[in-house]
Amino acid sequence: MIHSPSLWGLVPLIIFIVLILRKSNPIAAISAAIIVGAVMSGSGLMEVAKVIGKNGLTDFIAYIGLVILAGGGLGKIAEKTGVARNIVYFIMNKVGINTPNKAMISTMIASSLLAALLGTLAGANAIVAPVLIPVVAAAGLSSSVVAILFHGAAAAGVLIGPFTPPVVTLMELTGLTYPQVLLYAGLPVAVIIWLCTFGYSKIILKKSLIEHPYPEEDLSGFNQKESEMEPKQKKITTQATVAFSVTLIASIIYGIMIKGGSTYTIGIILLTAIITGLAGRMSPNQIADTFVEGAKPLLWIFIQFVLFTPFIYFTEKMGGFEALKNLLLPYVENGGQATMVILSTIVNIAGIPGAAVAHSILMHKMFIPTVTDLHVPMSVWVLALLVGSQMPFFLYPTGDALGAMGLARSKDLKNVIIFGVFVTIIVVLFIVIRVLFL
Repeated sequence: MIHSPSLWGLVPLIIFIVLILRKSNPIAAISAAIIVGAVMSGSGLMEVAKVIGKNGLTDFIAYIGLVILAGGGLGKIAEKTGVARNIVYFIMNKVGINTPNKAMISTMIASSLLAALLGTLAGANAIVAPVLIPVVAAAGLSSSVVAILFHGAAAAGVLIGPFTPPVVTLMELTGLTYPQVLLYAGLPVAVIIWLCTFGYSKIILKKSLIEHPYPEEDLSGFNQKESEMEPKQKKITTQATVAFSVTLIASIIYGIMIKGGSTYTIGIILLTAIITGLAGRMSPNQIADTFVEGAKPLLWIFIQFVLFTPFIYFTEKMGGFEALKNLLLPYVENGGQATMVILSTIVNIAGIPGAAVAHSILMHKMFIPTVTDLHVPMSVWVLALLVGSQMPFFLYPTGDALGAMGLARSKDLKNVIIFGVFVTIIVVLFIVIRVLFL
C-alpha cells in the first residue's frame, strides 16, 4: 500500500499513457489504470464500485460526456432536417466560390461554423465534405489542401463554440464566463490556427495540385443540389434552419445575460434539438429516435469520462499529484509564473493525445496546486489549459487529423504532419510571448 504523498501514485497515469500510445482502447486503458491504482492504494472492490457509482456518475466530466452525447444528437437532427446543408449552401452563395482563395475561405468558414455549433470536428466535416468538395475541387483545390482546411478550421471552430466540450470544460475548471474564455484563450488561439491553416494551404497548393489532384468524378457535382429539392421540402428546410439559428442565438444571449455557466449548455442543446426537429416536421418520436441515433456512436466517450474520475481519485489518494507539485515547485519558484505556465504547457503538449476534455482536467489536477501557490491569473491559466490539451491533436497524427484526411479523400499524411508541427510551434510561441507580460 502506497502512503501519500508519493510519486508512486503516478504509476496509474503512466500505465494509462503507455497503453494509449500503444493504441489500446481508451476504456480498456483507463480500466487497467483504475485496477492498478486500486491495488496500489490498498482499496477493495467495494470502494472501487462506490467511487465509480458515486463519484464517476456525479462528477463534472460525466456531465461533459452527456453534453457530447447531446451534441451528437443535435448534429444528427440538423443533418436530417437539412439545416446543416442549408448553412453550408448559404456560406457558398455568400462567398461565391470561383477562385482558390475563395474556395479556401468558404471551406474554412463552413467547417469552423458547423464545428462551433455542433461541438464536433468529425461531425462538422462529415456534413461539409460532400457538399463542398465538388465545388472547391472545380475551383482549383487539391485533396491535400482540403484535408488541411478541414483539420485546422474545425479545430479552431471547436475552440469558440458556446457549448463545445473544451469550452464548457474550461469554464468549469477556471470559473470564467464564456466571453472570458473566448477573449483570453479560445479566440486568440483560433485566430492563429485560422491564419496558419490558410497560410500553409497557400504554400502547398501549387505542388499538391500536381501530386494530389481530385479525380474527375469529384468534379461532377453535388449529392443533391439545392435547386433539385422539392419546393415544399425546401420551404420546410428553410423554416427549420431559421428555427435552429434563432433558438441557438437567443439561448446563448439569454445564457450570457443570466450567467448560466457551463451547466446551462445541456438546456441549449436539448431546446435547439426539439425546436429544430419540430420546425423540420419531425414527430416527437422521430426527434427522439434521431437524437439517440446521433448520440449512439459517442457512447464510448461517456463511459470513458465516467471512469476518469475513479482514475484520478486513486492517483490523488496516493498523493501522486501532490508529490509532483513538491518536485516541480523548487524549479519554478525562481522563474515565477511565466516558467510555471510554459513548463506545464510544454509537458502537456508533449504528453498523450487523448480526449481533450480529460486532458484538460488531468492537467488542471496536476498543476493547480502550483498555480495557486504562485498566484497565476485564471486568464492566463485558461490559455495554458487550452493549448496544453488541444495541441497534441496537431503535434501527433491522431484520429482528428486522419479523419479530416479521409473526409477530404486525401492520402497526403506528410503535409498533415508538417502542418500540425507548424501550428504547434506558432501557438507555443504565442503563449511564451503572452506570459512574458505577466
